[in-house]
Amino acid sequence: MTVSPRAPSSPRLSRPTLLGFGFGSLATGIFSTTPGVLLLYFLTDTLAVPAALAGLAVFLPKAWDVIADPLMGYFSDRTRSRFGRRRPYLLIGALAMSVTYVFLFTVPAFESPLESFWYVMILFTLSATAYTVFAIPYVAMPAEMSEDSNERVRIVSYRMTFAMAGAIVGSAFAPWLVFAFGGGRHGYACMSLIVGAVCAAAMLAAFFATRGVQLNESPSAPGGLVQQLLDTLRNSHFRALALVYLVQILGIGTLVAAAPYFAAHVLGAGEALVGAMLLVMMGTATLSIPLWNTLAVRWGKKPSYYLAIMLLASSMIGLAWLGPATSHLALYVLLGITGLGFGAQQVLPFAMLTDIIHHDVAGREGVTTGFWVANEKLGLALGPLVAGLILQLCGFRERPSSTILQPANAIFGIRVAFSLIPALLLMTSALLLTRCRNPQPAPPVARKQAGM
Repeated sequence: MTVSPRAPSSPRLSRPTLLGFGFGSLATGIFSTTPGVLLLYFLTDTLAVPAALAGLAVFLPKAWDVIADPLMGYFSDRTRSRFGRRRPYLLIGALAMSVTYVFLFTVPAFESPLESFWYVMILFTLSATAYTVFAIPYVAMPAEMSEDSNERVRIVSYRMTFAMAGAIVGSAFAPWLVFAFGGGRHGYACMSLIVGAVCAAAMLAAFFATRGVQLNESPSAPGGLVQQLLDTLRNSHFRALALVYLVQILGIGTLVAAAPYFAAHVLGAGEALVGAMLLVMMGTATLSIPLWNTLAVRWGKKPSYYLAIMLLASSMIGLAWLGPATSHLALYVLLGITGLGFGAQQVLPFAMLTDIIHHDVAGREGVTTGFWVANEKLGLALGPLVAGLILQLCGFRERPSSTILQPANAIFGIRVAFSLIPALLLMTSALLLTRCRNPQPAPPVARKQAGM
């Protein structure tokens, strides 16, 4: 999906502004990855919750976001305040999400796994809702921060670089913290306190850094919530891109959810290796973002996207053949290739989304963003659910200690969830990408410059 650059009609944003705005994605990256990496494993291997039930505890709160995210976008489109229509929610969401995140992994010693299931599901719902309050207005802002397509790629690149840094913290540093504090309930509780504080600081940085930015806030689109939701869904460009991204994020979510099981039960390691594995993957992804930015400008976003998908699918197929005797070098090389493709996924679809929003009828940027983030969360929620169901069907035994050995069928199920299913989903998304087309500019609509 390639859009010709437009002449900029707003000033080029300064580096400090972009850095400050990007810090918000450090928190969104953490929250998007930590539950996906650790929550399912925490439920089964620390709280002894059955795998299928644990999958529901991760899935249902995210499924609620499919409703909450478009609602949040609708409300932010219509908010009027001296801080603008987006920024007040950055402050509210920052405070609420950081607190609920801490309690998510600080679980009382209940008598039964069922009580632990209900506690985690309720806290995860509250935390996911708080995340929605912050994330929907935040993700909607880049489309309003510049009229120039290339400048929006620059904004998204900064944002997604920090998002990948947050993904590293959530997927690599968080498991290491659990290990460093002795594992078990105490290790997870200490991890959540430290990571929750980092989230709060990062989200507040985004709020304060954007106070001087002039946002191109268009008047609210006509019609009520239902009408705007239907109008957004009628956008064929949005539907095509959202479907591609949903299938991809489902594959990545399944892989990430199965990673702790792969490290523990296939490779015979624990949380420390999980952190190292995901550090290689996410670190490579972060370093590759400037490369994908350059390729998107030279080759176009869509051809670059195809290349990234092929890299992802190929490396995931290779991961299926690893075992206890595999050298860590071979593991890290394959994860590095996976990270290279994953880096493009963190830039190109979001850059394509800003083009769609910018060329759509102005006034429902928040609703469109709400749909997009809900779509992303649905994929991230379905990933652990798919992994949990595969483990349950293959006879995985939940364990409150490390003394329980897994049957051969369960080991096979872990391999399928970690590599083969994600690879199949990525190849499917490549076929779906052929349906994406360039958006055409919408009729001109007066936009209002909103001083923050």
